[in-house]
Amino acid sequence: MKTFVTFLGCTALLAGCSSSQTYTPKAQSDKGSKFAVGLGVGTTGATVEGKFAPNDRVALRGNFNFLSFSVDEEYDDIDYEGDFDATTFGGFVDVAPFKNGFILSGGAYIGDKEVGLDATPTVNVEIGDQVFTPTEVGTLTGEAKLNSFAPYAGIGYDSFISGSKDWSFNARAGVMFTGSPDVNLVSANGTLSSNPTLRQELAAEIAAIEEDADDYKYYPVLSIGVARRF
Repeated sequence: MKTFVTFLGCTALLAGCSSSQTYTPKAQSDKGSKFAVGLGVGTTGATVEGKFAPNDRVALRGNFNFLSFSVDEEYDDIDYEGDFDATTFGGFVDVAPFKNGFILSGGAYIGDKEVGLDATPTVNVEIGDQVFTPTEVGTLTGEAKLNSFAPYAGIGYDSFISGSKDWSFNARAGVMFTGSPDVNLVSANGTLSSNPTLRQELAAEIAAIEEDADDYKYYPVLSIGVARRF
C-alpha cells in the first residue's frame, strides 16, 4: 500500500513523448486521481478503506474494520468476563454539498458483532428470582449478538472529494443502528446445570439482560484517518 503511481510521473512521460506539448503542473491541469486508499482508527476498530469520487460532490466508499477488546461487567451481582469482537465490512455514499470538505454519509455495516460472556460465581447468586450456590451454578457461558446488518448515518470532514492533493484527511461522527442484542446464556459443570428450574431462571435472566440492553441499540461511530490517491 506504500507504493503508488503518481500523476506527476505520467505527465512527465507524456511530455517526453510529445515535443509539441508543454508540461503543466498537476494542480493546474486536473484535480488528480478519483481513487484513494487509506487507513483509519475509531470506535469500529482499525480500518482499511478504499474510495472513488466520480465528481467533486460524491464519493463511494468501502472499508474493512476489526475491533477486539475485553471488559469485565457485573450484572445482578454476577461478575462476567466479556470479550467483544467485531469484524465488519462497510459500504457508504458520501455527499459534499458545499465542496469544502464537509460531508453527509449514509450506508451500512455488515458482519459479526458479539460479546462473549463467562462467569464462575464464588458466592451465592440470584438468577431470575431464585438464589443458587456456586456449586449448583458451575460456570455460566454465553454471548450477546448484535444484528449482522446495521445501517449507518453520519457527518464529517473529508478533504479527498473536493481536494486535489495526493494525501487527504478525514474525520467522521455518526451512528450505527445495531438493534437490540440477542443473548444466550447456559450453565455448565454445576450440580443443577441440567435442572429445569435453573434453566427456567436462566431464561428469565436472559430476558432481563435483553430488556436492559435495549437502550444500547445505537452504536456511536467516531473515526479519523488518512488516504492517498493512486
